[in-house]
Amino acid sequence: AVVNLDNSVVDLETLQALYENRAQSDELEKIEKHSKASKEKENAKSLDKPEQFLYELSLIPNFSERVFCILFQSTFSESICSIRRKLELLQKLCEVGVMQVLGLVLAFGNYMNGGNRTRGQADGFGLDILPKLKDVKSSDNSRSLLSYIVSYYLRNFDEDAGKEQCIFPLPDPQDLFQASQMKFEDFQKDLRKMKKDLRVCETEAAKVYQLSLEEHLQPFKDSMEQF
Repeated sequence: AVVNLDNSVVDLETLQALYENRAQSDELEKIEKHSKASKEKENAKSLDKPEQFLYELSLIPNFSERVFCILFQSTFSESICSIRRKLELLQKLCEVGVMQVLGLVLAFGNYMNGGNRTRGQADGFGLDILPKLKDVKSSDNSRSLLSYIVSYYLRNFDEDAGKEQCIFPLPDPQDLFQASQMKFEDFQKDLRKMKKDLRVCETEAAKVYQLSLEEHLQPFKDSMEQF
């Protein structure tokens, strides 16, 4: 199944478990030493089932290298798509309504601070002020800055305000929540790991090409070169 890339015999989840539990070089050395000594002695104790299983697993041509490449290939597209989906969601949220609303906040803030040389005509504002917009009241205390921004937006930007075809101007709250959890550091970390694993995959695949018998090269070689 491993040599023929046949996932119907051994699925990827099982393959992952086999890869994680494969015998390491020092363990394999002890198993082989015991196996060799057993053949030379009469009535020698044979390998226990787990050790026998690990030994037979090691007889599969380049098992470790092959399985690393197979597993990496199987998750690569999914990982890339996951990152792309998150970034596309983030981009969509930045383009839908949010810029106009934030532009109004900045414009009104600049106007209100117009007489103050240190705070007027600011190039931006901290996002931490957004929850405080509802606390800024008009001189007669009848409405907040937040309600004024909303009504201004409805009057000047939303042509369908009050009509049946009117849609909520901001993104879906669930999308906003998801985007709020995203960190560029995490994207960079994930991409660095994928880049590193891709290099390892190239190295491991090259070992298989070099060390495998001709009869064991395909379909692995074609599949990996295409990948």
